[in-house]
Amino acid sequence: MRLGCNTVLFSKLDLPEALRRVEWCGFKEVELAAIPGMCEHVSPERDDPAQVQALLDEVGLRAVAIEAATNLTNADNLPRFISVLRFASALGVEVVNTGSGGKTGDAASEQAAYAAIRQLAPIAADLGVRVGVKAHVNQAIDNTARALQALEAMPIDGWGINFDASHLYRLGDDVVESARLLGPRLASVHIRDTLELVIPIGPPQTQIAGRGSIDLPGVLQALQQANYSGPINLEVIGGANLEDWQASAVAAESHGYLSRIMRTLDA
Repeated sequence: MRLGCNTVLFSKLDLPEALRRVEWCGFKEVELAAIPGMCEHVSPERDDPAQVQALLDEVGLRAVAIEAATNLTNADNLPRFISVLRFASALGVEVVNTGSGGKTGDAASEQAAYAAIRQLAPIAADLGVRVGVKAHVNQAIDNTARALQALEAMPIDGWGINFDASHLYRLGDDVVESARLLGPRLASVHIRDTLELVIPIGPPQTQIAGRGSIDLPGVLQALQQANYSGPINLEVIGGANLEDWQASAVAAESHGYLSRIMRTLDA
């Protein structure tokens, strides 16, 4: 099983320094944050993929995902998302992740999200990339049932679900069963922990893998049994409120916990 880290945890740092810390904490793969207003370590408007690749090569990391979280139900956001897909393709990245946007239980939001996916997925497929749509608290696609419904409604190449047990857990889903059901049809996985069934999620120290209440060993085992072989990236938010040493500690402790589970499963 593969394990990477999203640079959003190191949002206080520039990209070269974020990459150095990801590598130092033991990760071999990385998800690059491209989230305007939150953490924009890479930007298709600003950056040259060749220069980003040189930074990755310098520290020995492989970029496997880009997080470009946006509201897909707003058509004005799609041109930039397409530019991120092109940027990802130039880097050899496997998946670009986002939530669906919209509102849970709102039919118009759901249909707008579906329309966006139908537009983006063929473009992604042509570029050799996939769109990962997170089942995200409070958005049009929010839980396991709606994720499965979306997959059934749009059996097309170029997209899949971005699985994040911390969102499904906070909505009351059985996350191990969710991993079993969704595993064969996932584009990517985000992983972190959480202590309570609270929305929004707690501070970074409650997201450290192994410190919370989610059955992460069960989730990883279910993903393995579903033959999932794509990116699994630690995604801890709230890094802007941490000191540099604290963010590194979050990443290193999570890496140790998750990598031990993965080694056991792979044995």
